Amino acid sequence: MKSAVLIVNWNSGQRLRYCLKSLPATPVTVVVDNASADDSVRLARDCAIPATYIENRNNRGLAAAINQGFAEMSTPYVLLLNPDVRLSQGSAELLEEILDNDARVGAVGGYVNENYLPRPIPTPWTLILENCGFPAAATNPLGLQEVGQVAVAAMLVRREAYDQVKGFDDGFFPAWYEDVDFCNRLQAAGWKVCFDRQAQFVHEGGYSAEILGASDFLAAYYRNQIRYVNKYFSASAGLVRLSIAVGIAARWIRSRSRVTGCSRMITGALWDW
Repeated sequence: MKSAVLIVNWNSGQRLRYCLKSLPATPVTVVVDNASADDSVRLARDCAIPATYIENRNNRGLAAAINQGFAEMSTPYVLLLNPDVRLSQGSAELLEEILDNDARVGAVGGYVNENYLPRPIPTPWTLILENCGFPAAATNPLGLQEVGQVAVAAMLVRREAYDQVKGFDDGFFPAWYEDVDFCNRLQAAGWKVCFDRQAQFVHEGGYSAEILGASDFLAAYYRNQIRYVNKYFSASAGLVRLSIAVGIAARWIRSRSRVTGCSRMITGALWDW
């Protein structure tokens, strides 16, 4: 494996240590910790795997932390990993081969379970349907395929492409939609985004949302969705905002127990975010 590895950590417990232990020999590994309150960094350091640790005093968000890590590296390829991901044998090398064989591929994602399959770049209509409970079908290719977006959980990025689009947009905070935006900008700049199902990673998924709690997760997710909409199709922002409010209200009605902060989220979706 010749790529550098970049892991952004936030309160991942034992997961970061397991992620590091799954890595093959690699020239550079950088861990950017976003002000974790747990002992995940200490546990990772104790496993004695060579890595550079950047420990932020405040949670800067996933996108900003990725940009921090990139600034510490000079390799042509950087493998972005969530701390709850573990490499399977040969998975990273498969992704590297794709970038080696096609100079127009700016980023390629691997398989990180059925909940994180690639999807088309969203439109106002697909977002409205998703918010109302009718999400667009994920792409489920058997092998290598050019796609709209891939999950940042296991994404190999070509530095040249990253530099051309000026990295990730750190306005997406703390997470969610930064990878959609990045893939969108890569393709707008003429780069391909690909997915290879054969490059398989073990991925727990959802731990950070669970730590945040349902209310804070939904607020962050929808706030970033609105930022995305305002960035690319602001004329449709009002309809998307309304669909978020409708979806939140429907979730509250279906729930047997009251969703904490429901009215606050509806207010945020309609006016504040």
